[in-house]
Amino acid sequence: MSQSIFRNAALATAVFLTPTLCFGQDVFGTIDASLDGAERTWFLTAEGAESQSFGLTMAIANLQSFSFWGQPTEKTIKSLDDTLLLSFDVMSVADQVIPLNVSLTFLADGWKSGWLANEPDQIVFSLTTLEKTEDALRVEGNYAATANYSDALSRGAVDASRTMQINGSFSAVLPNTIIQNR
Repeated sequence: MSQSIFRNAALATAVFLTPTLCFGQDVFGTIDASLDGAERTWFLTAEGAESQSFGLTMAIANLQSFSFWGQPTEKTIKSLDDTLLLSFDVMSVADQVIPLNVSLTFLADGWKSGWLANEPDQIVFSLTTLEKTEDALRVEGNYAATANYSDALSRGAVDASRTMQINGSFSAVLPNTIIQNR
């Protein structure tokens, strides 16, 4: 749990607290979800190299890390309200791709309140596509999570008695401009 708290705190500090609306941005993916039966779509957006979503490749460890910030509209670049955050790592061993550290957070009211699933027994995750092209990386998959309510998301504190089922899929073609290599 401490790794998820660290990851969420690091991401929260890296993000501007004001939403940014832009009209020259690109939509490079979507996160589709059913929140207790209500269907929604969030958009993965960027303007040039500016995006809350990112990919990180650490070649020496055969590890890739992804954070997909689903924005509530196609015109939003940075927002913390009504945002769906899907984060995970992928380790490549021989011909196997192993997902690790999967976390799903629905920020209903920024980091003030929302729903969090960050424990292995809360999330079923399947990575169906991980393909490198010349100028992008295609990443696709499915998930099913039982998230706990929190009125203190930034601290990772949850109320395990209040749950919401969040099921869905994601599809992204990350441009090289938002993929970091280490």
